[in-house]
Amino acid sequence: MMKSPGSIPIKQAALAFIVGVLVLVSLIGGFALHEMRNVSHNLMQSNQKAARAELADAIERLSGQIKNQAATLGRWDETRQQLVIPEYYNYWRDQRVYESGMLSRFARVALYDQSGNKLRAGGTSNALPARLPFHVAPHLHTSWLSNEAGVITLYYAFPVYSDERRLALLGHGLIRLNYMAELLNQNSFRYTDTASIKLNLKPGALLSAPELLPNLSLSARSDPEQLRFQAILSRALLALLILLAATALLGFMAHHRLLVRPLRQLSQDIDAMKQGRFEPNPEHAEPMRISELENIHRSLLDYQLQLRELHGSLEHQNREFRSQARHDVLTGCYNRRAYEEDWSRFREEIKAVPQGVAFLLFDCDRFKSINDTYGHAKGDRVLTLIADALVTALRANDRLYRLGGDEFAAILLRTTPAQARQIAQRCQSLLDAKRFSELDINEPISVSIGIAFCAADQVEHIDELPKQADIAMYTAKLPGRNRVALYGDDVERASQTLVASRETSAVFQALATPGMIEMHYQSIRSLPGLEVKYYEALARIRYHDTLILPAAFLPVVSSRRLETGFDLAVLQQVDLDLSSKQLPAGVGICINLTAQSVSQPEIVSYLLELSRHNTRHPLMIEIAETSLITQVTEASTYLDLLRTSQYRIAMDDFGTGHSPLRYLVDLPVDVIKFDLSLISRLEANDRAAQVVTDFARMMISAGYSLTAEGVETETALRKVESLGFAHVQGFLLDHPRPLAELVASLNAVSEPS
Repeated sequence: MMKSPGSIPIKQAALAFIVGVLVLVSLIGGFALHEMRNVSHNLMQSNQKAARAELADAIERLSGQIKNQAATLGRWDETRQQLVIPEYYNYWRDQRVYESGMLSRFARVALYDQSGNKLRAGGTSNALPARLPFHVAPHLHTSWLSNEAGVITLYYAFPVYSDERRLALLGHGLIRLNYMAELLNQNSFRYTDTASIKLNLKPGALLSAPELLPNLSLSARSDPEQLRFQAILSRALLALLILLAATALLGFMAHHRLLVRPLRQLSQDIDAMKQGRFEPNPEHAEPMRISELENIHRSLLDYQLQLRELHGSLEHQNREFRSQARHDVLTGCYNRRAYEEDWSRFREEIKAVPQGVAFLLFDCDRFKSINDTYGHAKGDRVLTLIADALVTALRANDRLYRLGGDEFAAILLRTTPAQARQIAQRCQSLLDAKRFSELDINEPISVSIGIAFCAADQVEHIDELPKQADIAMYTAKLPGRNRVALYGDDVERASQTLVASRETSAVFQALATPGMIEMHYQSIRSLPGLEVKYYEALARIRYHDTLILPAAFLPVVSSRRLETGFDLAVLQQVDLDLSSKQLPAGVGICINLTAQSVSQPEIVSYLLELSRHNTRHPLMIEIAETSLITQVTEASTYLDLLRTSQYRIAMDDFGTGHSPLRYLVDLPVDVIKFDLSLISRLEANDRAAQVVTDFARMMISAGYSLTAEGVETETALRKVESLGFAHVQGFLLDHPRPLAELVASLNAVSEPS
C-alpha cells in the first residue's frame, strides 16, 4: 500500500491520542498534587505562625502575671515587716506567700536587704542566690532567664519600699520561677506542640525577658483534618489515574475493533481495486459495527460492481469508437489516422518478415471541376461510388484509405508487381462500370492510379513507397498514359520534370528541415488613420542563401498535395515568432492557409493551440482559393469552432481564380480581401471600375469588412477609403520584411530622436 510522506496508520494515531490523553491527565494530576502540597505547606506555615502567636500571647500573659505578683509582694505589709524584723521570715517565705495565693507552686521567693544580701534564716534553701546580681537596679523591676541544668528559670527582682510613696527603700525581693512548667501549667495550647518548645540558651548564660520569644524554637501541631484531606485527595488522584488508564485501554481496544480494523479493511479493498484484484461479494462481507463505515463499505462494493458493468460497457463503446475514429464518415473506408497507424505497423512487420509489398495511390481526375459544376452534395456522392468500386476491387484483407479530398490509398502485402497492376486494372474496370448518369453527371469519371512496389530483398527502401507512388500517380495523369503507372525507369524519366526542379527540392527539404521556412510580415492598416492593425505572415523558403517566393514554390506544394504539411510548418514558424514576443502587443497577425487544409483535423488542432496568443495578438485566418474546398460542411464546422476561439476568418484574393459568391454563404467569413486585380480597376473611370465599386458597396452593406490588397498608388488609396474599405495593404505603405528587420525598424521609430 502506497503511503504519502509523513502519513501514519490510524492505529498509531489512536495510540498516540490515548497516550497524549494519559500524559495530559497525568500532568493535571501532578499539578493537582503539587497544588495540594502547596496548600499543605501554606497551612503548615499558617499553623506555625499561629503557634508562635499563641506562645507569644501566653508568654505575655505570664510576664504580666509575674509582674503583678511582684508588685503585690512589694506592697504587702508582711513583706515590709520581714525586711524590718525577719523573725518570721522562713514562715513567710515557705508558707505565708503560698497560702495567700500570690505565687504558684512553681515559684520561689527570697528577700534581700539594702546591701543586696539575702536575708538569712533557717529552713530549707530555695536555691536563690545569696546576693542580688550586680545588674539589678535599686529602684527598678528586673527580670532575666537562665538555663539551669536544662531547666529554663525566670528570675524577677523587684524593690520593696517602707511607704506607699516609695521614698524609703527597704530592700528587694527576688522571685525564681520554673518558667516552662508554669507556662505549660497555665495555658492550653491549640496550635503549639509543647514538646517542641526549646530555648536556645547555653547553661549558665543569662537572657533578658524581652529576648525570650526570638530565642524560642517551636513546631506547630499537625492538623488531623488536613492530614485526612491529603490522604483522601491522594487516594482520589490515584483512583482517577487507574480509572483513566483502564478507560484508555478499553477505549483503545474498542477503537481498534470498531474503527481501525474496518478502516484497514476498507484501505485494503481500495488498494485491491487499484491493482485490479478486488472481488466484491456483498453476501459474504463481514458487517461493520459503525453504521457510517458500513454505509461506505456497502457503497464501495456497489460502486465496484457498477464499475465492472460500466467497464465492460465502456470497453465495448471504446471498440466502437476506435472503429469509428479510424473510418471516414463520408465513404466508410479507413481514414488518414488509420492509414498512418497501419503504415507504421506494416513497415515494422515487413522489416521483421521481408515480403513483397505494393503501395497504390488513387486520385480522381477532374474532381474539382465536377465539384464546382454539380455541387458538393453530388461531389460527395461521386466519392462514395468511387470508394465502393475500389473496395470491391481490392482483395478481402486489403484496406482502402481516404487520405483527404479525392485521394485514396491501399497497401497490398505479400504481392507482386503483376498482381498489383491487375488489382489496379480491376479498379478501373469496376469504376468504368459505374453509372454516374443517374446523378445527372455526363462527364466521364476516372481515377489515376500510381503503383510503387518494394521486393522482399529491398525492404530497406520501403519508406520511399508513398513518394514513389505519388510520382507514379502524377505520371499516370500525363497524356498518353492509360491512367495506371508502376514506378520504374520509364516513370522516373517521365516524371523528371516533376522532381528535378530547384523549387521541388527546396519544398521537400523545407518540410524536413525546421527553420528553412521564413516568415515575412507586411502591415495591414486601418482607414482612414493608417494605423497598423495587423501584420500578414507571408511564407518564404530560404534555400542555399536564396529566398524562394510563393509564386515559385506554391505550384510544387499544390502538385505534390503537400498543402497540409506545408501549412503545418508555416503555423509552427508563426508560433515560434509569436512566442518570442518581439512583435508589439495588441497588433494582430494574419495567417494564410490553403483551402485543402481548412478541413484537416491536425491543422485545426494546431490553430486551437495557437489561439493562446490571442490575448497578446488578435489572430485572423486568410483562406485562398476557396473553390478548392471539397468538404464545405466540415470546413464550415471547423471555421465556426475557430471563431469561438477568437479567430477572425478572411476570404483571401477575392476576384481571382474561382471564388463564387456561394462560398460567402456556405462559409463563416468575416473579412473579404479584394485582390490587386480588382483594386487596380478602381483607378480607371470605366464600366469595370463601376462594377467593382458597386460590388464593394454591396459587400459592405451585407456586413462584411473589406480589405484592399495591392494598393500601390495614392489614387487607389483615396478611392478605397472613399468606398468605405476598413483596411488597406500594399507596397504604397510598406513591403514584407523579415521579423528581425521589422522589429529593428519599430525600435528605431520608438527611440527618441
